[in-house]
Amino acid sequence: MNRWLGGWRRFGPVALILLVLPALALAGNSRTGAKRVTASESEYKIVLSQTSLTAGTYVFVAVNKGRIAHSLAVNGPGVAHKRIVGTIAPGASKALTVTLRRGSYDVYCPVTGHKALGMDRKVTVR
Repeated sequence: MNRWLGGWRRFGPVALILLVLPALALAGNSRTGAKRVTASESEYKIVLSQTSLTAGTYVFVAVNKGRIAHSLAVNGPGVAHKRIVGTIAPGASKALTVTLRRGSYDVYCPVTGHKALGMDRKVTVR
């Protein structure tokens, strides 16, 4: 145990922060009041854990349950095609935080051609 801790110390607090931040994003942030929505992605569909949303901040956790790379983007009032950077490998997940106001939004996969193949969900925020 001491050898492991000693080895960890040489990486310093920056490494610890880099490990902890993604976990906080995936959990949603109860301190900021962000609500979590899971977007399960596969070829070629997106299933959202909830579709009845109220205005506020959301952490969309995109989980790639498919066999090819996907991603996630949101477009609507005050949110101009905000997306996860890059793609999500099969079996992996990434988070996207957005603040939604009243109106209609597209939650979709921005990988070329995927939206047209059905990876597009319409969500109304009340």
